[in-house]
Amino acid sequence: MKTVLSFILICISMSCFAQIPVEQYKIEISNLKTEQDFKMYWDHLYDLNQITHLEDMETETEGDSIAIANLIRTALLFETHGNGIYKPDNLVPIMHYAHNNSAQADLAFWPIIMQVRAVGGVIETHGGKFPASQLEDLSMDFYRYSLLDQEHKYEELLYKLNTGNYKIVSNHLVEIFNNEKKHQQLKIIKSLGKWINKPFIDQEEYGYFEFVKMSDNNIYLKRDHRLQKLILLSSEKGTNTYQIDNEPFGWTYKLTNNKLSLVDELNNILITYNTYK
Repeated sequence: MKTVLSFILICISMSCFAQIPVEQYKIEISNLKTEQDFKMYWDHLYDLNQITHLEDMETETEGDSIAIANLIRTALLFETHGNGIYKPDNLVPIMHYAHNNSAQADLAFWPIIMQVRAVGGVIETHGGKFPASQLEDLSMDFYRYSLLDQEHKYEELLYKLNTGNYKIVSNHLVEIFNNEKKHQQLKIIKSLGKWINKPFIDQEEYGYFEFVKMSDNNIYLKRDHRLQKLILLSSEKGTNTYQIDNEPFGWTYKLTNNKLSLVDELNNILITYNTYK
């Protein structure tokens, strides 16, 4: 099975890693007519999902590219045929969302998650009662902040997501893919500080993230190979307030003399980070 998936990986990466063949996807999806056609296509997308977890994946960016391509295909299925082609026991859209690590792609895909929920079924219990798993994935990808055992936050965060302004999902995902390809070409000019990853208020984890100035003269949050653009909202009394571009919850980072905190929209401190040495 792994040999077959590896072969598919080679074929897919030759196309979607350089450029996602959206028009090809549109044609193959528009040609789906029967219930068996849709079942076979969903099965195909399930197999493609497994590719992002192969141990012999050459690069993490390659995995990210395939993950976004999977999201685009899933979005096109809904955009072309409506949610009538989705069955309540179908895990594929949920898995594609969960296995994607691009925060912006998570957010762009949210309208599809809500279409899946409109049908109901496995989404209500997969990974915990909805929206536990979905909010956890989004929060971890944006902020590396866990919402575990914080159910009291769910209603407000869900409201923010469901009242957001969204573009056509497949188009937006292509934009995000192209932006992330541009990020790969940037060079670090200067690090503004490094901090230890801390998803829980009382628990650090392996690794670090940093604020960096890149060769396009913008400031980014860099974690592993991924970049998220930061917007400087204010600079006063020795404190710089940054917000991740297009983040969903209204949370910000407060940086004072290399002391960094993640705060919510009411200025409550969610996490205070220790510097990485």
